[in-house]
Amino acid sequence: MKIYKWLRGLMKASALTTVMFIMQACYGTPKDMDDIVEIHINGYVTDKANGQPLKGVQLHVFHADGWSGGHDFAKSDENGYFEMLQWGNIHRVSQLTIEVEDREGDYQPFDTLVFSDTDLTSLRIKLLSNQ
Repeated sequence: MKIYKWLRGLMKASALTTVMFIMQACYGTPKDMDDIVEIHINGYVTDKANGQPLKGVQLHVFHADGWSGGHDFAKSDENGYFEMLQWGNIHRVSQLTIEVEDREGDYQPFDTLVFSDTDLTSLRIKLLSNQ
């Protein structure tokens, strides 16, 4: 009977250790969270020829280094203003690819690579008309 209790305790300890290992492997340790930084991206989308703001232009963000996090989509308002939030690592520069698309097809697609090591990145995007 004592051996049964001892084996049962050993199995419980083994199961708890396995769960803790899996949680750490999947989610990292709490220290890893200290390395995460919010990158606020905002700016304006305008017509390159006349400088007028463009409403309803979609912006998609992809992490060029393969890491993803935060919102990956924004739309410009009536003033051409947009904002979105991404996540990055404080120990390295985040490489973000931003693709800009006018759903109406009046403007040429645009993409750019942004390197950010700060918590705020402001952009001025000027789109070229198809006409």
